[in-house]
Amino acid sequence: MPITVSIPTRSTGTPASTLSSRKLLAIAVTETRSKSSIDVQSAIVELQTRRHYLKELAAEGLLNEL
Repeated sequence: MPITVSIPTRSTGTPASTLSSRKLLAIAVTETRSKSSIDVQSAIVELQTRRHYLKELAAEGLLNEL
């Protein structure tokens, strides 16, 4: 699923698989309130697929939300 990445004066859809794990974690954790739930879910699913930052997602309680 594409994730919307905001760039000043424009917004583009970028597949979650092309973003770094660190950016995906930022979308899932720190931008939860400002991003759509689809973007957050896409980031979490991609991180689970990569098996990256699972401890951080669990600590935030995000692994149980899917």
